Amino acid sequence: MNFQPIVPDDGALLLQLRKGDRIAFDELFNRFAEPIHTYVKMRLNGSEEADDVLQEVFIRLWNKRQSIVIHTSFRNYLYTIVQHCICDHQRASKRKRYTLTAEMPEHTEERPQPDEQYQYKQAYSIWRSATNKLPGQMRRIYAMKNEEQLSVKEIASELQLSEQTVKNQLHTAGQRIVKMLRQVQMFF
Repeated sequence: MNFQPIVPDDGALLLQLRKGDRIAFDELFNRFAEPIHTYVKMRLNGSEEADDVLQEVFIRLWNKRQSIVIHTSFRNYLYTIVQHCICDHQRASKRKRYTLTAEMPEHTEERPQPDEQYQYKQAYSIWRSATNKLPGQMRRIYAMKNEEQLSVKEIASELQLSEQTVKNQLHTAGQRIVKMLRQVQMFF
């Protein structure tokens, strides 16, 4: 007689996961990690950051384990988490692209010329000066959004403000910074 091991279905694993069962979590990871990783790599055009997104998917699954409500199937629920993680990753990547850092980013094709490095440092200095001239709370909100890369919701929660107030402050901060940069005719 040939005995097959009994493999719990996704629903049974989900019930165990809700109770904090790490073995159930590991089993779900083993079942879904490879197809999710393949999908994320395809969506991010083969990006090496697919590993980070995969990790975030399962961190969210673990963190939300007690409040999971499945309306269709566990696969659909997991797919929704994957979609949210990919979108969050893409938003964070865009923010990083438009945020100046103290050091000029390295170019993969060639080393920046000294005059480019100087111009970049000047631009950074002017941008930093402009952000430092913002009023206290506005400066804090701007820094939380652009340097700490927190969402509007996270900022509102941390500062105990409404999300609309945070959005208004960010909009006004952006306008003021652009105005200050125009005065030095750096970018516009």
